[in-house]
Amino acid sequence: MQAIAWRALSGLFAAFLLMPAARAESLDDYAARASCLITPFHIYKLAMSIPGPLASVAVKRADLVKKGQVIAQLESVVEQAQVDAARVRATTDVAIRLKTAVYSAAAAKLERQRKLKVAAVTSEQAFEEAEAAASVAKEEIEQARLDKELAALELARLEGMLDRRILRAPAEGVVTSVELHAGEYADSTNPVATVTEIDPLTVDVYLPAKAYPLVAMGMSAVVTPQEPQGGAREGVVITKDPQIDAASGLFLVQLRLPNPGAAIPAGVHCSVKFGGRTLTHRE
Repeated sequence: MQAIAWRALSGLFAAFLLMPAARAESLDDYAARASCLITPFHIYKLAMSIPGPLASVAVKRADLVKKGQVIAQLESVVEQAQVDAARVRATTDVAIRLKTAVYSAAAAKLERQRKLKVAAVTSEQAFEEAEAAASVAKEEIEQARLDKELAALELARLEGMLDRRILRAPAEGVVTSVELHAGEYADSTNPVATVTEIDPLTVDVYLPAKAYPLVAMGMSAVVTPQEPQGGAREGVVITKDPQIDAASGLFLVQLRLPNPGAAIPAGVHCSVKFGGRTLTHRE
């Protein structure tokens, strides 16, 4: 009986040795079961930096906007008038021409007094008065030039203040909401509109902790949006969360996904297959 039992155990052991080894799971195995969601690259809630009533709101929901495009503007009649007045002061050279003419006359008078002094037909006091007048007139030209430079600086300051009353798009994107309209009061706590940057997009992938050593920054991946958007395209890993969530055992990987023409809407589920190679910034 013992011999029979031994032969049976030996047979089982041999069969175990002949069994194929269990294959270790790859990154794509983990990714195939991972949650994958395409999200906006950035969401901007745009509010006025200074308070005031809105003169106009230049966009509506679903409008595509360029970086720097005007979104809204506060009422700015007074501020615009101040800028216009400052621009006149900064660009005119009337004061400089006037002071130059005064100096020319004073210099000519001083020269006559100098000749008269040499001929001993004028007093020392008259010569000194002419000399002082010419010196003052010359300094007044420099003062006029300084005043013009200061006016240019004041113009720049007022233009900056006026520009703060204009709300501009910080990036190219799409308007996803408009909360305030012309005539309503705007301030820094109440957004006027929301602009969502969707080129590029961000892809959020949640992977299990076992996949952590398999993911590297700059790694390429092919992202396929769910139907009907479809159309696989290549992205690159830009974020590898340094912390694994203790409750779920998952960590976040984010990819940057080009989206020219806003072909893919944000909020779409997807699948991802990692390419393994690391992309450079040029790629």
